Amino acid sequence: MIKPDTINLAKQGNTKASAALIKNILPEEIAVVKCELQNNCLHLILEAKQVPDRQLVSSIGDRLISLEIESIKKVKLEGKQIGNNSPDWTFELELLPIESGVTASNNSEFIETLRTFKFSSVFPYKEALSFELYKSNYVRILLFFGLFPWVVSFLAGNSNLENIAWILGIYYASIWGIVLHNIIRPPQFSWKNIIKCVLFTALIGIPILLFFQKVPPFNILYAAADSDDIILQIIGFILGVGVLEESCKALPIYLFMLRPGKLKEPLTAAFYGAMSGLGFAIAEGANYSLQYAFSLARGSFGVGDYVLINTVRFISLPLIHAIWAGIVGYFLGLAAINPSRQNAIIFIGLAIAAILHGLYDTFANDVIGLAILTFSILLFVAYLRRSKHAIEEMEQAELKSQKSKAKGQK
Repeated sequence: MIKPDTINLAKQGNTKASAALIKNILPEEIAVVKCELQNNCLHLILEAKQVPDRQLVSSIGDRLISLEIESIKKVKLEGKQIGNNSPDWTFELELLPIESGVTASNNSEFIETLRTFKFSSVFPYKEALSFELYKSNYVRILLFFGLFPWVVSFLAGNSNLENIAWILGIYYASIWGIVLHNIIRPPQFSWKNIIKCVLFTALIGIPILLFFQKVPPFNILYAAADSDDIILQIIGFILGVGVLEESCKALPIYLFMLRPGKLKEPLTAAFYGAMSGLGFAIAEGANYSLQYAFSLARGSFGVGDYVLINTVRFISLPLIHAIWAGIVGYFLGLAAINPSRQNAIIFIGLAIAAILHGLYDTFANDVIGLAILTFSILLFVAYLRRSKHAIEEMEQAELKSQKSKAKGQK
């Protein structure tokens, strides 16, 4: 422990007292072998078995500055290993006194600088709370996706797992809905049609699907999908699962838009097909989420597996369902332009989606499944990019068909 007398002696310029104070902050293995004061410069030599660390300079400097010794204006430090005649390093340090007045002045200047800013400029709370800001679609999107899970957590305290699964399914599907809308940019947009397609598929289309699963030949095809034979699996998944599920998703587009003659081009049909696919994914995701929860409770799943498979089910697969349904919708839009070949065009679109769907289901747990998903997305984008060219082809084919009929009537 340092005695007050030692500190007083150091402030008076006593080098032995200064050496004692400096030694007090040094590691035990380092000795102060020289401490001399000449011309307001304190000369210190530090010695140890290993060369003293140069970082000690700042500690010694801070110590001397805190003592406010008027007779010491500069420090010359040398560090050397025991046995060496010359120092291993040398450092000179100017001791600048602490000027409290300058610090106070700096603080005052900083406060005055802060006062130059207008509160309304750095914190525009009125604009943040204005109704005009809320009118922006971007603001609504940010608020919805940022706050929706929190609202669910507050409101769903007493809800059962099924309701929560439906809510989360709607949340993630909404994200993909906005993404797909910005990608497809359908010429004919209607919230009414979106709601009709989503609700019809989720609440009516799927019960119809479940009914046909039990009716021949689909019950046989679904049984084949569960077979150990890979060929039977492919047949069952394509002609059974693929055909039924893609028909289910295409049904509202056909009933509400194609038959009444509301479809004019393929992009709109592809968009609403994708929305129908999201409706399918919401209902399917809620059902599978319950099954996963029961498997977790029985110990069939680990917690990590449960989190991963639910993430895939709620986030990734809704997009894939939307893509396949969007492909069928795209061909429904082409069929509206070329009614003379309508059935054939619908068949081609349904066949493509069913094959992709069925092949994925067959190889879902393999890298082949990932390749099929990748190709499905790229194919959908390719359809969107060539929509103008496809429209021209269909219009020319329809014109040719009408001319051929006119000649036949003559």
